[in-house]
Amino acid sequence: MEINRKKLIFIWVAVVLILLVGSNIFTYFAAGYLTGSNDEGQTKVIKFEPAKNGYDEDTEILFETMDAITNNYYTPVDQDILIEGAVHGMIESLEDPQVQYYDSEALNTFLLDTRGSYGGIGVRIIEVGDDVVVFETFANTPAERQGLTPGDQIIEADGLDLSGKGIDFVVELLRGPANTSVDIVIKRPGADEPIALTVDREEIRVTSVFSEMLEEGLGYIKINSFDSHTAEEFTSQFKAIEQSGLSKGLILDVRDNPGGLVDQAVEIAKLLVPEGEIVRLVGRNEDVKTIYYSSAVKKPYPIVVLINEESASSAELLAGALQDRGAALLVGKTTFGKASVQQLVYLSDDQAILLTMARYFTPSGRDIHKHGIEPDFEVDMPEILRYYRYFLPGQLERGHYGPDVEMLQMMLEQTGYTIDVTGYFDEQTTRVLTDFQTAAGIKRSGVFDDQTWIQLREALDIAARKQDDQLNFALDLILKPGLWNITEGND
Repeated sequence: MEINRKKLIFIWVAVVLILLVGSNIFTYFAAGYLTGSNDEGQTKVIKFEPAKNGYDEDTEILFETMDAITNNYYTPVDQDILIEGAVHGMIESLEDPQVQYYDSEALNTFLLDTRGSYGGIGVRIIEVGDDVVVFETFANTPAERQGLTPGDQIIEADGLDLSGKGIDFVVELLRGPANTSVDIVIKRPGADEPIALTVDREEIRVTSVFSEMLEEGLGYIKINSFDSHTAEEFTSQFKAIEQSGLSKGLILDVRDNPGGLVDQAVEIAKLLVPEGEIVRLVGRNEDVKTIYYSSAVKKPYPIVVLINEESASSAELLAGALQDRGAALLVGKTTFGKASVQQLVYLSDDQAILLTMARYFTPSGRDIHKHGIEPDFEVDMPEILRYYRYFLPGQLERGHYGPDVEMLQMMLEQTGYTIDVTGYFDEQTTRVLTDFQTAAGIKRSGVFDDQTWIQLREALDIAARKQDDQLNFALDLILKPGLWNITEGND
């Protein structure tokens, strides 16, 4: 059964990543970006300039091919399409998935995403079939104030039917200048009729850092990504919990952090990594482009960093520096293994290429690209607790079968119910689901519907925290007296 479950999770992860790429949730997935700031903090722009002596004669084949197609193909061909196709072909020939071409519209979206703020209502949405569903609402935003919740299906925006229109179309309608509004109609789980709302737009700043005191003297900081505000947010929250007292230690969580802006990770590292090297960027011909250093004093308390298979790029940079410099112990699973660094090269007509300019090496000289960073203590995490939030199968009932039913059974099992994971929605599944609905205080139908999805997600939110084996291991580890010696600290 374990082999089947892993196969099922693999299939679901593939589906999830497709959903997330389309929904911009993993905007920075497996990518590290240089902002190109100079010493004054101003952004440097790489502009493309043709070589003075032109290109090699071999490049004439490009223009000959374009002329041959333009003049002789049996139907007229737009030359712009041929040129864009040639650009994509050159990029694909590099076999580097991080290199991307952006037309003016895509470039604008990319820059909005890396900025960490935008004009909108404050939701993350995903595409489920032909429908667009609210995945998350941000705190203190118009969406939250209007009561939008995960699971709400947005069916209209400004009078336009959104069914089958795609997530990019919906994003364009929801985003807009601050101090404007958008009229939407939602279908809410459990509601008999659609709900019409007018939601104001404002400047939305996506929070990438969360912190709390787990107990007196023990702090916890979660970094979700590295956008242009992350270092500022981290510095503020880190100083606040450090002033509260970190006599027991600090847990830094970069699990499921896809990376982002390199300079943001470096600024955070300057607060935590003891005096010395943080990371070095190496370019063509192994030339060292930049070495970043820290001047910080070693912390007088232990630090544990949580990592997993989706910790990538800038998250790996930070974790690797802390591990190599003996400043922290790493707990979890081997990281993604992405140590290349990209920078935007601007082309004509507001177009650009995100081009790999360097690789980074940890302070000890490790090349982690395609290898990842191994934790000091390997600890598994139940896969279902990592991906349950992306489970949006629609209605399931007795007689149904397949991966969706199997996932539902695994989720019920994870919340403490005894159930056979078979992939068939049988009498036992109906009975267990009815028991769950009874305990949740909702209609006892034995059918997995929208209301049941909300309650099961909330139950798994609680289970995910209680059954977080990696966090629990870190808690046990950090409270062991011997940790001070392991991390070369004080007795």
